Amino acid sequence: MDYQARAAAESRKWGSHLQVEARGELNAWLDHPEIVAHYRQRGLLDDLEWKHWVRRHLGGPAERSLDLGCGAGSRSLDIWEAGASAYMEGIDISEERVAEGERRRRQRGAPGCLRAGDVNAIALERGRYDLVFSAHSFHHFLELEHVMEQVVQSLTPRGLFILEEFVGPTQFQWTDLQMGLTASLLQLLPEDLRRFRWGAVKHLEGRPTVEEVVALSPFESIRSAEIVPLFERTFEIVAVRKLGGTLQHLLYNGIVHNFWPLTDEAGRALRAIIQVEDQLIDAGLLPSDFQLLVGRRRNG
Repeated sequence: MDYQARAAAESRKWGSHLQVEARGELNAWLDHPEIVAHYRQRGLLDDLEWKHWVRRHLGGPAERSLDLGCGAGSRSLDIWEAGASAYMEGIDISEERVAEGERRRRQRGAPGCLRAGDVNAIALERGRYDLVFSAHSFHHFLELEHVMEQVVQSLTPRGLFILEEFVGPTQFQWTDLQMGLTASLLQLLPEDLRRFRWGAVKHLEGRPTVEEVVALSPFESIRSAEIVPLFERTFEIVAVRKLGGTLQHLLYNGIVHNFWPLTDEAGRALRAIIQVEDQLIDAGLLPSDFQLLVGRRRNG
């Protein structure tokens, strides 16, 4: 049986990446403190996290910022507290999460307003924002062209658009290359680091069918592979940072709990996996499924 057939069988037997996420278990790669620290390091702009870089680049806080897919406003509040925005706005489809975000915003005394609405249908005021951003939400949007066009015209002349985002295969249709490399790396790990919570040993990460993705989340990574090309076509590129995740996202799904607390064995394995992924991405041999994209309006 080739590895693609084994991947499909593994996915059906033990549950796919999507099913793990749906249960809310902490089995994702970015749940791990050391992995997150490395992810943030790869995202630095002039040795600064982007929230601090924005403040320096603008010469002070953005007069107004807009968070697309703001959820409960955690990232907007983080941006405001970092002094990168003087007035925070956000929009999200979930009325419940927006209400929670508004409660937290008022509690902290942050100027601004979060509102419920569909980002796919936004109509933004021209020249309103010094900063528009979206973090791990943009890959759920369907009307990418419309949203980006609205962002362009909403930016001030000095305004920035920042995406920190999953830009990998649409609807989690993992490539043969990343699945094969993930399976090979897994085989190098001891079984105690590959064990699911229910006892089975992970041999590979399955590729869900499109139907499985849609059944669990209709807009999950709905057009994720198109985000970077559309961004490059619509905005003048200020900076790009390749954050990784092409292998780690798949490899750690369902087993990352085995790597924390970090034993000597787990630490060596984790750092070796990071090094392999970094070298493949930095050499241009593997795309980066997560990227930080910074853009602005084109002159003229």
